[in-house]
Amino acid sequence: MTDSTNSKTGAESRGIAPSLQLSRRGLCISLALMVAAGLSVYAVFPESVGGPELPVAVSLGRQPVETADGAGALMTEVILFQNLADYAIPKFSIEINGQYLLFRDAPLHANETLVLPQRVFADKRSSHRFNPVKYPVEEVTLTGQLPSGARGVTQFMFANGVVVDTH
Repeated sequence: MTDSTNSKTGAESRGIAPSLQLSRRGLCISLALMVAAGLSVYAVFPESVGGPELPVAVSLGRQPVETADGAGALMTEVILFQNLADYAIPKFSIEINGQYLLFRDAPLHANETLVLPQRVFADKRSSHRFNPVKYPVEEVTLTGQLPSGARGVTQFMFANGVVVDTH
């Protein structure tokens, strides 16, 4: 009788195969990692994610810019953006040299020219400001929302302050 009981228990234990199961916590963590991986690819390679081009012109220069206290204007390095379209571009962001970023809350209106001091751009990883004396502007990437709702991306490459390539 002991043999039949042992053989029955042995048969039952051999009939159940172990299987891998993903817990709810494991599922949430894996989904979060997939989303983070996708966003990191977008952050590192925004131009590869692509989209239609924004109708914007960009140039570099030196212009007088009002001081924060309104006491006057100082001559400083600036970036000029001109919306070449007949519609506003909302959700406008600007990136210098792939590292210094500025989000603009207000849309860039139709045919508007925006003049920004280069020192207002902040490092994406810290609070350091762009220093145009120490680092030349080599690349400017613009993103914004088009009327269709699509995200437009345009990149300008500079050499000695002059546009050499537009993507």
